[in-house]
Amino acid sequence: MEMGWKVLDLVIQPDHVHLFVRARRTTSATEVVRQCGCRTSHDLRQKYKHQLRLPSPWTRSYFSSTTGNASIHTIQRYIRSAKGFMRKTYEYRLRPTKAQENRLVATFTACRFIYNWGIEDRKVLWQYCHVSTNFNDQSCYLKHLKDANPWLKEVHAHPLQDAIRRVERSFDRFFKAAQHGHGYPRFKDRNQYDSFTFKEWGNGASFNGKRLYLSKIGRVRIVLHRPIEGDIKICTVKRRADGWYALFSVVCEDPEPSTIRDPVGIDLGLESFATLSTGEKIENPRYLRANEQELKVAHRKVSRRKKGSHRRRKAVQHLRQVHLRVQRSRKSFHFTEAYRLARRFNPIIVEHMNIKGMLRNHCLAGSITDASWGRFLGILSRSAESAGGASIAVEARGTSQECAQCGRAVPKTLLERWHVCPCGYIVPRDENSARVILKRGLGRSVGEGACSKALPMIREAAPL
Repeated sequence: MEMGWKVLDLVIQPDHVHLFVRARRTTSATEVVRQCGCRTSHDLRQKYKHQLRLPSPWTRSYFSSTTGNASIHTIQRYIRSAKGFMRKTYEYRLRPTKAQENRLVATFTACRFIYNWGIEDRKVLWQYCHVSTNFNDQSCYLKHLKDANPWLKEVHAHPLQDAIRRVERSFDRFFKAAQHGHGYPRFKDRNQYDSFTFKEWGNGASFNGKRLYLSKIGRVRIVLHRPIEGDIKICTVKRRADGWYALFSVVCEDPEPSTIRDPVGIDLGLESFATLSTGEKIENPRYLRANEQELKVAHRKVSRRKKGSHRRRKAVQHLRQVHLRVQRSRKSFHFTEAYRLARRFNPIIVEHMNIKGMLRNHCLAGSITDASWGRFLGILSRSAESAGGASIAVEARGTSQECAQCGRAVPKTLLERWHVCPCGYIVPRDENSARVILKRGLGRSVGEGACSKALPMIREAAPL
């Protein structure tokens, strides 16, 4: 291979390609990926026929790299163990005692202190020394912080390390601000840092009988309203407006492929939340509009209270609870409809919408935010995957102007709610759009749709 590199192995997976390259020690992983990125899976298969394994169809290629002295067999064993599994998150309510609640608050305070220190440390080092730091350097400095602040020793090491990891992710997003619009990381006050994480199950967090044991906190009562399926990997404790919650990130096996072969196209809208290509409509519940008056009253109470007073804190707490109720109502609606669709249809074809661009229309921004299309599309994609099906995202441009019967362009304004084509095809506008989406999705193979961030159609193995 070019530049003296040696191709060790080429493994063909169902939806991607693993290319293992041995390069010089002075060569960065970025340079290897840049050089290999111009090669397609077809070129690799033709050039390295003697190293092909597990031949099967694929849709796109991924190139992964690792540092250190990890052998090729170690990397292959890791990828083989990660293949065929999916991540899920289970959420349960905690009912801590008053003493345990005080220790939870102390843990949040310590994590917030480390988070703010991490931002300040990076800022000062670059401002005065033009030196950048990373997660490993700041993690090594934790022991010195504990010596200078003995109260930090009362908190398990994992939540503190996770706070530094969040600082690193915040700066990573900041450096990509031109693409994603993230600003410089800010310091957090006591009302903004509301979760901490134990990154390894069994080390700091585990089940002790019917209770959840958290290191340095105790055995906390947990409401296990449903069984946990899979192996728990990560435990996160979160504080919400109505109490404390534990979130478990589990790894479970991929479901069996669905036997359903009934495709459907879905057109999302505001008059109706969704219109199916079968003609069915899902009504838009408009939870934010329904609770708008109560929110106005709650906001008015907060604005009339004196800042820093006890009555203002109570008013803010009530406002947070109203917003949480609206959020949960919307989330329950999304999961219910996504579950129903995933059990009836396969594949599910939706449109790849530019929701951020649509929010620039101030006349419709409130209604679009209330509908929360992006969150629904993400839930729908994961529901289809859990059911063993597939979801496809197709180009949204022109779906409302094209005739599903003859393919002719029929211009319409937003006020025109019926599709009337010269060919004689007359249907409601949204139903025609759903059938156009279905037609476009069936015109390509499953998995080749233009995927947005909300619909991860092809999953890559987790990083080493």
